[in-house]
Amino acid sequence: MHPWRARFARWFGPLARRCPLSPNGITLLALAINATAAGCFYLGGRQAGLFLAGIGLLIVGGLADAFDGIVAREQGKETRFGDFLDHFADRVSDLLIAAGWMMGSGVRQELTLAALIAIMLNGYLGTQIEATWRERRYDALGRGEYVLALVILPFLSWLIAINGWGGAGWGGLRVADWLTAVLLAFALLGIGQRIALAARLEHS
Repeated sequence: MHPWRARFARWFGPLARRCPLSPNGITLLALAINATAAGCFYLGGRQAGLFLAGIGLLIVGGLADAFDGIVAREQGKETRFGDFLDHFADRVSDLLIAAGWMMGSGVRQELTLAALIAIMLNGYLGTQIEATWRERRYDALGRGEYVLALVILPFLSWLIAINGWGGAGWGGLRVADWLTAVLLAFALLGIGQRIALAARLEHS
């Protein structure tokens, strides 16, 4: 188990044992929160308050997404359908949040498309490794790091924009474009790590 997942399990274990919601219900709730965060990011390009609300909702959605697995383990309700639903909700949340932020910030279409494809492939490779080799590995850049990046990068873009630094920058790209390029590089690194992991698993 990834260290941060182990810490969450210790911190929220007692609450998870008393939670009245089912793990699948929490998964769907997290998806709804993340979809709302994506909408706030999209509209936040014109309303700064909504942008900040989106960041707050993204943090809550990320915590809820981690909490569903803790509830499932603590209450003995782990199911294959629940795992499937969690993976599906993660992929939808990832794309909605990234698309909402990039489109709301006016990122170039080419960069937006490339980043969304890389984000989807990174998540897909993680689930494919689990499906093929029947084990979940956390030694590559994963969703926890991705969610953290999607909290930090939009906040940076908002902070830069309110200070009037968001115009055309180096290479003719705006600050939001460069931050999207960072996210793209992050996703490509994760893809490379997971391909290398698959090769190691094949020969281990």
